[in-house]
Amino acid sequence: MTRVFKRGELQAAVLDALAQIEPANGYAVMQELSDRVGESWQPSPGAVYPALIGLHDAGLVAVSEREGTREFRLSAAGRRAATKVSGTLEAVGTRARAIPRTATVAALVDNFAARLPNRQRLLTAPQEAAIIAELDLVRRHISELLKEQN
Repeated sequence: MTRVFKRGELQAAVLDALAQIEPANGYAVMQELSDRVGESWQPSPGAVYPALIGLHDAGLVAVSEREGTREFRLSAAGRRAATKVSGTLEAVGTRARAIPRTATVAALVDNFAARLPNRQRLLTAPQEAAIIAELDLVRRHISELLKEQN
């Protein structure tokens, strides 16, 4: 698997993205990253929020609460740093688009799960049973598709 981001580059890309769209909540930052990097990499809260927290801890990003949501904006030091890393997001996107597209079933399922609305919502027992039944059908279909390719 080819890495899209080099060491330390995600924080630089987040700074670069935030400079374009600030103030922004974490979801908007993830959407900007997704739009600019492309299909080779999909941002996740597990990657982006730690980057934002690291930038905040370094004094490059200020955090405020607005209507129950965290809003991120560059500090003065963050603006200077963003100027230095300007173009990082474009470079990552160019590199990502050059990566030959390959997929695994696990990656497709993970991407699907990550994009489910309300995926952390607690389910009632009937909802759980219905979803398990649907997923079981899909699992069987996928298994058949994979058999056909062999």
